[in-house]
Amino acid sequence: MNINVMKTFCDLVDTGSFSRAAESNYVSQSAVSQQLAKLEGDLSVQLITRGGGGLVVPTDSGKAFYDGAREIVRRYEQLLGEVKSVTDSVRGVLRVGTIYSIGFYLLDPFVRKFFQEHPDVNLHVSYTGWNRIVASIISGEMDLGVVACPEKNRSLEIIPLVDEQLVVVCSPSHRLAGKKTVTNEDLEGAGFVAFEANIPTRQHIDKLLKKAHINVEIKMEFDNIELLKRAIMVGDGLSILPLDNIVQETQRGDLCFMKFSDPKNWVRPVGACRRRGRQPSPAEKMFLELLNPKK
Repeated sequence: MNINVMKTFCDLVDTGSFSRAAESNYVSQSAVSQQLAKLEGDLSVQLITRGGGGLVVPTDSGKAFYDGAREIVRRYEQLLGEVKSVTDSVRGVLRVGTIYSIGFYLLDPFVRKFFQEHPDVNLHVSYTGWNRIVASIISGEMDLGVVACPEKNRSLEIIPLVDEQLVVVCSPSHRLAGKKTVTNEDLEGAGFVAFEANIPTRQHIDKLLKKAHINVEIKMEFDNIELLKRAIMVGDGLSILPLDNIVQETQRGDLCFMKFSDPKNWVRPVGACRRRGRQPSPAEKMFLELLNPKK
């Protein structure tokens, strides 16, 4: 059993998707399936089942293996950093956490570029929930987090990166489909598909709606953007999402989007967070410079 297989399994559990786990490890989806099959064969237990909406969920045995594997992978990466780290060169290990709606749509090209420019750095990107990212940075398990709507925390330093444009999203059969822009009146009383209430992006959008004096009816809530988009495709609800997150679906004709008549007021801030007071490594400095060259 090798470290790469453990990491792939952890990413599979974190993302809930074979395709996402494959993307984050730069292997094929069939390779992920083969690794899982061999793992389950070696351990003689089932580690993964299919949940609602096609999401992958771990069995009880899978959860136990995930907890141990994640700690082994984390310690291995830490050990690599201790062995490889050189003060005046960009080497060692850089551990970055990000949420799904940023990692797979905004961050991925920067990760690929960093891999190309700094092959001596073992860059590990974890796709997980915002609450785990904050806790992992404070504990030292992660070096950086790239999240939406970063919340102030006295233990964290926040580096603003970009403001993502928010748009109204619906299915092609919705009454608003075909409009280029929407007004506040268009959204008043509409049925909405939203992120769960404790997710920062949902809280940020709720504040924007309240500021605009728009009342909506929440019909469904999800903690996963892929399930949220599928619910919009097959239903009659609206949602507000970053434009970058729906490019492929709109190009395929699965979703439609409309810009706000006052677009400057509808943005989602994205920022990097790191533990306050900790000296950044050369690799961390270069990654932040790549994300935000003007800073």
